[in-house]
Amino acid sequence: MINKIDTSVLFEQAFRFSSIGIALVSLKGKFVVTNPMLTNMLGYSELELKNKTFRDLTYSADLEDSVLKVDELIEGEVSYYQVEKRYIHKEGKIIWCLLNVSVVKDDEGTPLYFISQFQDITERKSYERQLNESQERLTKILETVPNGVTIIDLQGNITFANEMAEEILGLKKEDIVSRQYDTPDWKIKTVDGAAIPSEDLPFGRVVQTQQIVRDYVHVIESGSGDRKILSINASPLYDHKGRFISVLNSIVDITNKKNTEQELMEANKLLKKLAERDGLTGVANRRYFDDQLDTIWDRCNVDNTSLSLIMLDIDCFKKYNDYYGHQAGDDCLKKVTEVIDKKLEGLNTVFARYGGEEFAVILIGFCDNKAYLLAEELQKAVEGLKIPHATSTISDYVTISSGIGSMSPHQKNNRAELVKQADQALYLAKEKGRNRVAKFI
Repeated sequence: MINKIDTSVLFEQAFRFSSIGIALVSLKGKFVVTNPMLTNMLGYSELELKNKTFRDLTYSADLEDSVLKVDELIEGEVSYYQVEKRYIHKEGKIIWCLLNVSVVKDDEGTPLYFISQFQDITERKSYERQLNESQERLTKILETVPNGVTIIDLQGNITFANEMAEEILGLKKEDIVSRQYDTPDWKIKTVDGAAIPSEDLPFGRVVQTQQIVRDYVHVIESGSGDRKILSINASPLYDHKGRFISVLNSIVDITNKKNTEQELMEANKLLKKLAERDGLTGVANRRYFDDQLDTIWDRCNVDNTSLSLIMLDIDCFKKYNDYYGHQAGDDCLKKVTEVIDKKLEGLNTVFARYGGEEFAVILIGFCDNKAYLLAEELQKAVEGLKIPHATSTISDYVTISSGIGSMSPHQKNNRAELVKQADQALYLAKEKGRNRVAKFI
């Protein structure tokens, strides 16, 4: 049946309705016949294309190569050629095409015309360009980050290593990328020296779960033979279709950090202690007092434990400083805190310098009466020091005044109210003549 169909009709239908652009082109490069797909692709009508040659529409940078390939085709050096090249659309934009060109000859082998097939690959080329730009940016980023970076394919082969990875691993890049991630040469172990199964290493975990692995610490023996402690972050990498294709390792050499970790911990403990102490008297400072009051308040609220606060102040201390000098004032503060601190030994309390010559004592589990008795003991202990105070209007010796606030922490009260109570009680003690203890009324 098909033999009875006019082959010219078949060719005409295939030519006109082809999904790619097709043209018959003269040996001089003029478009003789073009199909609708090509006219749509280039933006010209069929008549407009007949008045143009392929040279007119070829992007200038591709023209020389195009002419060379046409000449090779005419000379019989090749029977056809395929090339990716750029054309200029009627609107001026660039169209990328996959071009296939063959030559039609007569019975004597003389070239008659070209058959050219055009497939629009502009979108693919745009994607490739964006991908290349992204890869270039990524490579630049990976080469400048302060961490070592390796990329491992799903077979466990290292396919990329940056300069910092070279430095950390003690190997040249070409020696790293030829290795497996768990090569025995590295003698990978825990910090304690235990062997680690390959599946438990960051790469193995990511392959199993496709989840990020953070701060995985292990030991390797570097190319130079040094023992190094590394911290690894590993994450899965995906292609543009969302397929899991490789694992990225970020590597930090923490050898020095681990070797000095204990010393650092001890130093931090000392710094913390110093930050919580008053530099002159050695007792807790205001910052520590505030932190402790918050913590103790919350604990007493849970335990339903009573809480008292003594605020105490050295009487007429400014006059003392003015008369005896600041050095003597500092000595006075030290002696007062020493005797109070000694009196509080063994009790569930926090003693702090609140500011200047003012001090505070947090009393856990003390009712107001018990706190009052303790405050009186502190007052007698300070007066018992018999530190001369010639300019005091109260006594011949240094004395203190104290105010007491007490409450059981619960939601209706707050710690600020407790401080306010003790402060007001201290003001009352001073108003009544100083060198005494007053409770909040």
